[in-house]
Amino acid sequence: MGVIVAAFMVAFRYSRMVAAKTVLEHAASRAARAKAVGFNRFMCEKTARAAAIPVSGRRLWPEGDIYDEVSKIPIYLESENASRAHGVLEYELWHKLKTFVNSDLGLSPEASAKITLEDDGRRLSGDAKIESHYPLYMFDGGE
Repeated sequence: MGVIVAAFMVAFRYSRMVAAKTVLEHAASRAARAKAVGFNRFMCEKTARAAAIPVSGRRLWPEGDIYDEVSKIPIYLESENASRAHGVLEYELWHKLKTFVNSDLGLSPEASAKITLEDDGRRLSGDAKIESHYPLYMFDGGE
């Protein structure tokens, strides 16, 4: 019986890690997409954080029910700076969530993002790359 319980616990922990990695990959793809359409770094970070809510731990601010949370996400995404964003919505692990957004504007433009989350000695990450077209219509290349 002990072996079966131990195997179940290992399988449960592994499935949670796989689910967290999947959520982080989704968050990275949302951040890369935000960069691909021309958003700034802060907007990419907010987009990644909103997509990573399922693995962000408990909500610290505001306290309330689930409907309050759902209504705060668009307001959080519209916030102009970090202090306003913090006053709208905050989660326990958001300070441990690191977002790296890169945009290569060379011959084959590509927006990429990497999200890492370190918690309890574990480090999970997600990566995404998306072809970026915004330099073609946002900037005058002098041609």
